[in-house]
Amino acid sequence: MNERIERLREELERAKKRKVEADQRVKNCETRLREAENNQFISDMRKLDLRPEEVSRILQKALEEKKLEAAASIFATEVTTKDTYEDEESEVLEDEEI
Repeated sequence: MNERIERLREELERAKKRKVEADQRVKNCETRLREAENNQFISDMRKLDLRPEEVSRILQKALEEKKLEAAASIFATEVTTKDTYEDEESEVLEDEEI
């Protein structure tokens, strides 16, 4: 078999092996980061002397407020878009009258 082709196949296998190892390192880093974030969160909650049910209520309220803000943002965008469309439509009508 051609030597060049064989070298390329070997290089491909080495690259695949490095990719698998890199994917494992990424997964390991993500896991360690998530654990560190969780530990920080728990530490912050303990500093505030909050019970789990209190934390749950606070987070639920924050989530509801976030949803309301998102809905308000979407509504504001729709109103702005509609106003822009109506302005453009009135300009077209004015041009047609001329």
